[in-house]
Amino acid sequence: MNGREKYLLTLLSGIFIFQGLIFVQGFYYCSKAPKSCPELGARYDSTFSSMTAAVIGLLAGSAMGRP
Repeated sequence: MNGREKYLLTLLSGIFIFQGLIFVQGFYYCSKAPKSCPELGARYDSTFSSMTAAVIGLLAGSAMGRP
């Protein structure tokens, strides 16, 4: 595993941690005021999917670039 792949895997794990923290914080605040939080799950799913897909695409591209 080269430096680029290590960086991208670290970035992917950072995304998982960041998204988890944002979801927990959103869930906490939405439980206090449920009328002000429309569809927290759908928003979480769309952001998480796009960020993860971007990093996985970069990982696949770096693996395909090797001879």
